[in-house]
Amino acid sequence: MDDAGQNVTTPSNGVTLTVRHVAAVEITPNGSATQPGQTVIGRPGQDGVLTYLIRNPSNGNDIYTLDTQAQPGVTSALVTYWADDGDGRFDPDKDSPVSTVSLQPDEERVLFATYPVPSGAQSGATFVFGPRATSGVDQAVTDRDNFGQISTQAVLSLTFSASQNGTSTSPGSVTYTHELHNTGNAPLTAQALALTDSGGAWSYAYQIGDAGAASTLQDALALWNGTLASGQRLPIRVTVTAPTGLAGGVQDTLQLGASIVTPSSETVDNQTPAPLTLTDVTMILKGVPSSAKTVQSCGQDATCAAPVSITDGLVQPNEYLLYTITGSNGGNGGLRRPILKDTLPQHLKGVTFRGVASLNAGQLLYSLDGQSWTLQVPSIQDAEGVTVYLGWDSNSDGVVTSEDVLPAGEGLTLTLITAVK
Repeated sequence: MDDAGQNVTTPSNGVTLTVRHVAAVEITPNGSATQPGQTVIGRPGQDGVLTYLIRNPSNGNDIYTLDTQAQPGVTSALVTYWADDGDGRFDPDKDSPVSTVSLQPDEERVLFATYPVPSGAQSGATFVFGPRATSGVDQAVTDRDNFGQISTQAVLSLTFSASQNGTSTSPGSVTYTHELHNTGNAPLTAQALALTDSGGAWSYAYQIGDAGAASTLQDALALWNGTLASGQRLPIRVTVTAPTGLAGGVQDTLQLGASIVTPSSETVDNQTPAPLTLTDVTMILKGVPSSAKTVQSCGQDATCAAPVSITDGLVQPNEYLLYTITGSNGGNGGLRRPILKDTLPQHLKGVTFRGVASLNAGQLLYSLDGQSWTLQVPSIQDAEGVTVYLGWDSNSDGVVTSEDVLPAGEGLTLTLITAVK
């Protein structure tokens, strides 16, 4: 108002204020390296996925740069961040990999962080890392300490090998060794395993590792208190004892089974819930001896170079005779302590004897008493009533014992030259 009482308006200069953008960023859930904010299960050979929510709590638009905070054992370069397509579920075919996130004020978005769990990762191995977001408006503004944890899933699997075929004498025994191989990434104990045996009419004994033997595979498992670590192999020994009196070729069949009984869950993948089966077949080997004897006339030839048949059954004094005794193994197993022997009949005098074998892996031995053996043929010149022995020394140790074996289908031939008195 002026002196005259009139209202007077005088315009002032203008003042303009601009609201400053105060940068901010928020990622949840939070977590430290020792107390991760989330733990998820990761399968070996696949990506583990952590889920976050990134929010712009500031008063202006911002573009946030993402990088990784990682604990030892995590390669930061292998971490990938993905922007959710809006459904809240990770799908690499729909979600987009990102290194920055653009948000308007108060806008939030689901963010996934993936890390490849190594195919050889052991059960329970952990990978601790988390995203760090830095404001593009003010690089001093970050959100860190968002550690999450991927824990490796327990994969339970094994192999069981191998079916076997064996032989035994009657009576006799044979032992088969099978192998459980832990092909998973977690240790296995007896409580996690189921071992079974079925069939088998003969006597069986089972031993697992260094534990004691038992009459059933289930009982043998109960005696084993060890741990089969990932990658390790555990021997399972099966001893079968055949009874007396079985014929050659008779068989007995045993079936074995192995499985893992731990149920599958979010943290456990049991890949061997159904039994893996093996079969042991044992066949009886038995030697069956047979022998035959013939006689021929050598006339007046003491060397018997050209013997002929005796058609009328008559011989003369001073006539030389050639006796041929053959022995063979007609069974399907070996004959132990194989010996051919013959005794000079009455009215005959000895000249010499010798032997031939149908195989080469061993040596022929000679004896006049069945106890003392020699490579040289003993003299029987003019001997009467003497018994001559031809033995097969398969292990070439200079004697014929039960350790010496004449294989199936093989034979010995003893030739004995005598003279009629």
